[in-house]
Amino acid sequence: MRKSTRIVVLIISLALIVSYFVPMWYIDLDAPQYPEGLGMKIWLNKMSGDLNTINGLNHYIGMKKIYPDAIPELKIMPYLIGLLIAGGFIVFFARKKWLYMCWASFFVIIGIIGLVDFYMWGYDYGHNLDPHAAIKVPGMNYQPPVLGTKQLLNFTAYSFPDIGGTIIMGSAILALLFVFVEMKRSGVSKKIEKEKEHKSFLSSIIHKSAAIMLLAFFLISCSVEPQPIQYGKEQCTFCKMTIADARFGCELLTKKGKVFKFDSNECMINYVVKNKIGDETINSFLTSDYSSPGKFINAKNAFFIINNSIQSPMGANLAACAEKITAEKYDGNILNWDQTFQKISSKN
Repeated sequence: MRKSTRIVVLIISLALIVSYFVPMWYIDLDAPQYPEGLGMKIWLNKMSGDLNTINGLNHYIGMKKIYPDAIPELKIMPYLIGLLIAGGFIVFFARKKWLYMCWASFFVIIGIIGLVDFYMWGYDYGHNLDPHAAIKVPGMNYQPPVLGTKQLLNFTAYSFPDIGGTIIMGSAILALLFVFVEMKRSGVSKKIEKEKEHKSFLSSIIHKSAAIMLLAFFLISCSVEPQPIQYGKEQCTFCKMTIADARFGCELLTKKGKVFKFDSNECMINYVVKNKIGDETINSFLTSDYSSPGKFINAKNAFFIINNSIQSPMGANLAACAEKITAEKYDGNILNWDQTFQKISSKN
């Protein structure tokens, strides 16, 4: 068994310990009446977040209440992860390749079973509805996605791995990759020296790729990225009009990674003011560069101009420019983000 594989097993085992102290998965629900969203986090042995509010809403559409104490998986998962950690230390000290193969296979199987079980849990809650519920929509089910987003009536559901889930999934993939590394090694001694060098190079590439993949898994849960606006198709979050003009499109990104799209700066500002969205929940404001339609710039670094010749969608005659020299081409005062925010919000 390769020394590098043993080190990877040790790192995985230590990383899995962290999963006891951080959430594994999160499910968020966005709707106009909840601008900051509702969230539920799944840990190895518990659930947290807006569970009471979610249960209250689910009652109206006939979904069963979620009782963490009644979910057997929350009692089993700590022991399964503990078994994987203990097995990893045994593999590290025993240095037996067959033990590693068994451990890695068990790891991957547990991961697959976990995802299938999560799907079945969501299916049961989303399909087995109370026939006497106050709100009934024929043919509608409320199963949340296992991974990704899904529209459920006026709610958008987000389901993604949190820090713990990222650690576990990344570790499982890394363990599987090194199974192939070990399998490759067993045939190296039978090859000529040139082939040895080739396989050594291949193994090095796999090692580096595995490390990069693990790092990506660790970072993905923290990434907050803008989304392209589909002009002519998507609606403004605030006014509900179709976002049509690429010179004025805007986005509000939250620290949870949610994206709210608007047809103009005035709509984005009015949305923040009306819903009392605090700075602590906002990651960034993005606005289109008036001189480069569709190109997003950081609104807090932009130069704003209000001019009657600028026909912005909601009548504020407001545009943003990336460069001050571009904004100076229009008559009027050049405003920064704070001044613009104050001017638009004071009209409410």
